[in-house]
Amino acid sequence: MKSFKQYICESESAPSYVVVRNNRVELRKMDIGSPVATFGTGATTAVLNGNQVIVTFRNGKIAIYKVNAQGTGVSGPYIR
Repeated sequence: MKSFKQYICESESAPSYVVVRNNRVELRKMDIGSPVATFGTGATTAVLNGNQVIVTFRNGKIAIYKVNAQGTGVSGPYIR
């Protein structure tokens, strides 16, 4: 079984993840220290699901953003 570090080194692109900081969503990659994209002003929670980021806002609305193939940006929002 590969270690997490081996997985990161051998993958073509490092996995992406999201965090909510200062009411904005940050799209981050494991191998980069700073956010690759910041979006969703007023966000309270964000979940990365495949190539989609599902964001819940302070007003209770939900929006879906799509992550590009390189994992370096998003398009949207697509409001539900």
